[in-house]
Amino acid sequence: MGGLNVQRCKEKKPVSFSKYGDGEYLCASAHSGGNCDGDQYTDKLRNGLIDSFKYMTQEVDNSYIGMWWDENTNEFWKSLVEDTDRIKCAYYHTFIVDKTDFGTDTIIQKMNLYRSIQESNLKKIIVCNPLLVKLQYLVKSDHMVNIPFNNWFDTKFEEVFNAIKTHIGDDEQPMVITSCGMSAKVLICELTKLYPKGIFLDFGSAADFICTKKHSRGASYTYEDIYIMNFYRFYLQIGMIKNTNIFIRKQLAD
Repeated sequence: MGGLNVQRCKEKKPVSFSKYGDGEYLCASAHSGGNCDGDQYTDKLRNGLIDSFKYMTQEVDNSYIGMWWDENTNEFWKSLVEDTDRIKCAYYHTFIVDKTDFGTDTIIQKMNLYRSIQESNLKKIIVCNPLLVKLQYLVKSDHMVNIPFNNWFDTKFEEVFNAIKTHIGDDEQPMVITSCGMSAKVLICELTKLYPKGIFLDFGSAADFICTKKHSRGASYTYEDIYIMNFYRFYLQIGMIKNTNIFIRKQLAD
């Protein structure tokens, strides 16, 4: 999984991981329409993705990019920067469980990575939509910033960014976990500029299945398949689920 490993999280070493998938590619390369989450490809988002990719690969030494595996996609991103050797690629599915992980050491590595995040005593902030409320308990975060389900970048980016900064306060080394679509790449870039000692992790759609038991990307395995393999079992403690249900009822009441 490249430089994004358990030891780095345990030792609180600054690192970032951003997933640049097919949606980010289509948006940045000026395609029309939107991605599978309903996020529209706007000019503002396009420029934000391009600028973020350039900055994180050319100016930040501890930045890792989960690149989509299509050759044309990779060549596009490489064409944007002067020094392609500075692009540090990590496994695209660093946090997403793949069917191909079953029966391999990769599933253990992912479980240990999740565990190291859960056990970290850094101030943790999650940025996600309201359906992923359980993630706050699963990674034992201090704060959660909710975003709309889609199309929030053009109108609400500053509001979300400022909310994250408020939660960080004077802390120089926060851990921010994003599960908020294409806009996460720009958030991570701008946060890195302000908090170079921080840890910024783009979960992407990995949290969808963990929190809702529903696939948002068409995986072929079931939640129970992974639970049997002990991947989520260390998360799903009765106390956590009880607290989560109480929190959800409170959110609905509010």
